[in-house]
Amino acid sequence: MKLAHLGAIATAAIVAVGVVLALGPAYMHTLDRNKPPPVMLSFSVVDGQNVPQWCKDLSSILAKHNVRATVFVTGKVAEQNPGCVTALAAYSGIDIGSQTYSYVALPSVGDYTKALDEVKRGKLAVDAAGNINSKVFKAPYGATDQNIYSLLSSSGISADFSYSSQYNKFEGGQFVKYDLVSCDNCGESPDRVRQLMDMHSPVMIDIDNTAQPSEIESLVVALKNGNVNLVNASGLTGLDLTVRNA
Repeated sequence: MKLAHLGAIATAAIVAVGVVLALGPAYMHTLDRNKPPPVMLSFSVVDGQNVPQWCKDLSSILAKHNVRATVFVTGKVAEQNPGCVTALAAYSGIDIGSQTYSYVALPSVGDYTKALDEVKRGKLAVDAAGNINSKVFKAPYGATDQNIYSLLSSSGISADFSYSSQYNKFEGGQFVKYDLVSCDNCGESPDRVRQLMDMHSPVMIDIDNTAQPSEIESLVVALKNGNVNLVNASGLTGLDLTVRNA
């Protein structure tokens, strides 16, 4: 995500919270004054250009401000830069997920067995690097097909954040859809900013490792000061999605 737009997002979020809180009792059936709508910061480490330092900086920023978030790492990056995953795992507020081994669009793989290998290898590489058991996934480019749920359940993954309008949680032997608002470059659109604080759906803000740590910290501070309820994937789904010392 282009960090030039994050300041606008944070400001809009803070204003939106204030407006909703001022609306009065008629709207209180959709909002608990003490529980702002949940927002999940979703970071993606898709290449090794600035890791593991970027991962160390991100972990430090989130820990410093006691903010929870979710970070998705490709298996190849984890394998080549294990210190990245180790740094992320050092702060318990971070959920660590995988996003295939080589950051490939799964439908383009064609063969089911090869696609399954991409998902499994990605998870195994992340797990090995951080001594964890990661159970959350995000498909590269948001590209999926009819095989996605079979691929994930066969890989020991319990939550999926591949889509812009939903997340999927494994329960009762199947993946169940929950509504979500995904925000990527939404500072360019007032309508998308308004959706950020939709009272009916959690919000996911997508950021990748091209973002500067100083800009990330500014966003975190602005959202926290605006009383935005920042959660990680485990907090959103009610599942333990990152088992440490596994």
